[in-house]
Amino acid sequence: MDTLEALFQKQIDTIQRIELFLDIYKCKQHVSEDLRELRSDVRVASEKLHRTREYLETDRRQVSSQFIEIMRKMRRNELLMLHLLELAPSNVDNTASKPAPKIPSDVLKEVQNENPTKMYLADYSKSPFTVRSKHRAMKFYDFDAEITEEQFDSIPKYLKGRMQLSELTQFLQGEIIKCFEDKYALMYKQRKAIPNQQDVTAWKEYNNLQANFPGHSFITQDDLTRRTGKVLDKKSYSKLQMLRHLHILQEVRSDGIVYFLWVFNK
Repeated sequence: MDTLEALFQKQIDTIQRIELFLDIYKCKQHVSEDLRELRSDVRVASEKLHRTREYLETDRRQVSSQFIEIMRKMRRNELLMLHLLELAPSNVDNTASKPAPKIPSDVLKEVQNENPTKMYLADYSKSPFTVRSKHRAMKFYDFDAEITEEQFDSIPKYLKGRMQLSELTQFLQGEIIKCFEDKYALMYKQRKAIPNQQDVTAWKEYNNLQANFPGHSFITQDDLTRRTGKVLDKKSYSKLQMLRHLHILQEVRSDGIVYFLWVFNK
């Protein structure tokens, strides 16, 4: 009985679709021109939206790069001013009558601290840390990146699934950025400052591969595997794809090696 009812219902649905098609077909001559114009307008709007998005992304990257460079110069100027203030004579009347300038606490802390834990890569490469054999966990301003709610919401649903912003942030900060920091803290050391043979092997590999992408910071799929101690799973690959979508990483394959370039500040 159920099978007979299902057969009748299927026929009724087919008849209704045919009736709907005939109704639409009868008014085709009246709406076809409007539909063609609408389709053309949609295509033009889509192209303009795509160009606008590309322009905004390019502009954002350029502005971010300029902002970082400005902050770097301001920080160095502040350090120079502090140094000059230390050398200035203490018995000058003008300085005695004027209140001392306010110095940001974070800058003052960095100047007073002989062993900073966060630097720019360019400064680190010229610092005494590169000749010290003792391991030191370093952080670098070059790899500062945060994911906002708005950026996270822009990730397509098919790619994001049920993942939360906190989980992706933990992956970025705890695995990706940490992998970059550990790699470049070792790579910029001088050979004589690396006593561990395993680190020497990694140091040679890092410096050899760096020639493939001069001017870029990157890690490889093998670097991530060595850090986590396990092969990247499907969920980790999904997270990497999300970071690509957010223009934090760029994936490049060359000679069988998977590279992840840091492009957030580029």
